[in-house]
Amino acid sequence: MPAFPLYIHGHGAVSSAGPDSAALYRAVSENIVAPTAELTRELGGETIRYAHRPVDRAALKDAMPKHPRLRRASDVTKFAVTAAHQAIGGERRNIGIIVSFLNGCVNYSNRFFGEVLEDPAFASPILFPETVFNAPASHIAAYLDCDGPVYTLIGDSATWFSALAIAEEWISGGLVEGCLIVCAEETDWLTLEALGLYSEKLIATEGAAAIYVEANPSPIAIETLNGPFCYTDATERRASIGEACETLEKTGLLIDGLTGSPRIDKDESAATAAWHGPRLSPAQILGEGMGIRLGFQTVAAIEAIQNGHETASILAAGGNQQAYSVRLGKCRK
Repeated sequence: MPAFPLYIHGHGAVSSAGPDSAALYRAVSENIVAPTAELTRELGGETIRYAHRPVDRAALKDAMPKHPRLRRASDVTKFAVTAAHQAIGGERRNIGIIVSFLNGCVNYSNRFFGEVLEDPAFASPILFPETVFNAPASHIAAYLDCDGPVYTLIGDSATWFSALAIAEEWISGGLVEGCLIVCAEETDWLTLEALGLYSEKLIATEGAAAIYVEANPSPIAIETLNGPFCYTDATERRASIGEACETLEKTGLLIDGLTGSPRIDKDESAATAAWHGPRLSPAQILGEGMGIRLGFQTVAAIEAIQNGHETASILAAGGNQQAYSVRLGKCRK
């Protein structure tokens, strides 16, 4: 079990609500549901339409830092670098970077695969480096001129907290002074179609979230990290989410992962049925973020504490691997 607390020295977000964390919290706390757009593709002479909640590209352009690498980067990298830029603040030395994904660089992978199918001889070699999972982490490290450890983790939505556990190990072991943790996703017809197989009520979203943590005190502390509570089937999942929920203190604000789909939410709804305090459900406002769901929950928790809450608890139900619970609070030192 990692040793906590760790302290949050910066955070950032790009979401369907806007290009910063304040916009995310305003939408979630005031129930301003993000607008839905339509994504289409042509197949056999038929136009197939998908609903999603995208990032506003014009707002992103204004918020995104300038760097030569971003001229050819995919959207998921642009989201990730922008959130990282917001979180990192001023110049940092001796830091590590951990990026977590569920889907990763699907847009450029789709484009490259399409070119290969059309004519392999003309498939663009410029696209290929942007298809790999590690591309966003590489771009972030180059932008920050980071020479510390850089990891990319692939898993379900709760992998964001696996990254936090690794960050604590790096910091407590003296490998780095601080760690930047980032999650990002982009929407694509392939992702939207796959998500629809789970529930027609799920509307996908995209964006990124980032936090920068150190052992040195700051106004907001990550007080506890409980988990992972691992599972491999539906019965174990129900039990693991229940175990994670039992580790939560039953006071303060709860930031849950409920999506609005009763079938998807049933285990988390059952586990949190006894919670009678205030709660926020970012996924129901911003959309189903897959690998960024927990990043958005964490940013909402940080913003809530900055806006008057003493504590905020986060329940991570994951998707098909693991559950966690996390508690954030105002620094008591």
